[in-house]
Amino acid sequence: MGEFVGIDPSRAEQLIREMEGGKDVLGRTRHGLEAAIAEAGSSWTGPAGVTAMHRSWAFFDETQRDLKWRMDTLKQMVPSSGNGMLSMVFPFDSEAEAARQGKADAKPIADALKQHEIESSVETWRKVTEAAGITKEKLNDPAYAAALLNGLGPDKFRALFMHWMKDKGPAMDRGLPPAMLQQGRESLGPLAEAYANAERAGRLGEEWRGKFLESTQPGVLTALIAMSKPSSKLLNQVALRVLGRPLGADLPTSPNWNLNALVEAYNDDPQALQTLLADNKDAAGWLLHPQRARMSGVTDLEANLAGALDKALNPNAGTADVRDRAWFNIIRGMGAENSPWIGGSWGTLKDSPISETLAKNVAPYLDQLARGQSKRDSPELKSIFPTSPWDTLAPDDASRFMGGLMQDKDAANTLMKASQDYTLGLDIGRFRPFGDEATQDQYTSRAALAGGVANLMLSGSTHAEWTDDEYADWLAGVALLPVSWLSNKYWPIQDANVATARDAGMDEAKDGLKGMITDFIDKKTPATAEDVAESIVLRQTQWVNESLNEHGQKPLTDAQRNEVRMAFRGRVYDALVKALQQRGG
Repeated sequence: MGEFVGIDPSRAEQLIREMEGGKDVLGRTRHGLEAAIAEAGSSWTGPAGVTAMHRSWAFFDETQRDLKWRMDTLKQMVPSSGNGMLSMVFPFDSEAEAARQGKADAKPIADALKQHEIESSVETWRKVTEAAGITKEKLNDPAYAAALLNGLGPDKFRALFMHWMKDKGPAMDRGLPPAMLQQGRESLGPLAEAYANAERAGRLGEEWRGKFLESTQPGVLTALIAMSKPSSKLLNQVALRVLGRPLGADLPTSPNWNLNALVEAYNDDPQALQTLLADNKDAAGWLLHPQRARMSGVTDLEANLAGALDKALNPNAGTADVRDRAWFNIIRGMGAENSPWIGGSWGTLKDSPISETLAKNVAPYLDQLARGQSKRDSPELKSIFPTSPWDTLAPDDASRFMGGLMQDKDAANTLMKASQDYTLGLDIGRFRPFGDEATQDQYTSRAALAGGVANLMLSGSTHAEWTDDEYADWLAGVALLPVSWLSNKYWPIQDANVATARDAGMDEAKDGLKGMITDFIDKKTPATAEDVAESIVLRQTQWVNESLNEHGQKPLTDAQRNEVRMAFRGRVYDALVKALQQRGG
């Protein structure tokens, strides 16, 4: 057993940085001083300072390395180290001792493996696992773990797991179920931990990183992360290796336990999932492809993946910047042209907890998506353009993303509620359509955003697979979004009786619009989709004027009514026509 160590992590890390700064100063000064002394020759009268500088630099370097080793070991033993003094008994007295022991412990494992490859018996495999088990109490020292791995080499290390898997069906390609992984943890778990610990401390050479990950079978990689506590970086590297394979590699000939291992790891480390989705623009498309979860052959995988996504994408998860980039990549990936989530050969995400999770957590981004729709329809309103990176998202991609989610009715209802809350949150009712210039600007901008979110919902609904009655009800509800603020302004909810009247007015308006839409879908009217959309826009305009008049506000003039009508028409007419044509021809 090694020495008893007490360290304050924050102060130790500060000292490491200060010593690095000292080495930098000495390194820059030393060469100039050596050159000056050499040039002066025997006439140099100063002290022999170069030797002292060499010793100082070496002292800083050695102390820095020793302190870093102690910090690396401490972090393995107490992962959530935080601040304040921590004390621990280390496995070894020094980094050099740890490295020597790691190299020594690798030899009996390699020898046992060599014998097993000759005899391939239960007894020879028992000797392999016995040799591996000896390392268990020493693995928290990353110098030991790295030396152990280097003593084995990548090929022998990989071979150990391949020998264990070779009689377990397609394990090396498709992974293993949790029960088998638990059995493997009891035998090869120490070696998996050695890899994870050395990688986390940054002590693995290139042959253990890119090359090893690229050439090792997916099932071996997912076994490694399932048997250890991988860093977020290692987990995401394995995920990209597994998910980046052609979809045909995951045809449902047997359960996809690789995906199950990833999902379990991401439930334990949702921040890693958030980072994966943020940093790789293709990861969302790979992970959330309908084939992945729905055809995995693993019970409850879809629900477990939805749980991991909820932990990674909810409004309080991780850091705002990373979360925003993750959502941007998800929306762009799922909403891409020819998206498999909309009428693809792999089926939809109808009745999917994944759709419901995404719908529940996308609300904070409705503003940016509404701004994107408004930018297309009102390019002169530059003040409400989306911000970066949302300004690069095509409005049609956003609509297709919404459409993919709307194939799940519960998700669609969640999106409708979020859209209504967003529209009411704009508080448009504070601004009369025609007042002073500043008031009118506020009304116009906010009304454009309300129209933008309505347009987004309408465009998305064209992809929904609902009954005619459900579709008519939805369209009527969305058509009211741009004017729903009126009830909040002119029928205040403080009085219960008045609130009931407000709700009745909204319901009456919605029923009227729904009747128009239903008659069109059922072909009970000769009206075209364009006629019905025009009638809906006209009804929206009438309702604005009636509400103003009923509640003592100055009514709109004919010219003003025409401007309001054209504003509604410009923002929702085209989307209404397309939505009606999708269902009614």
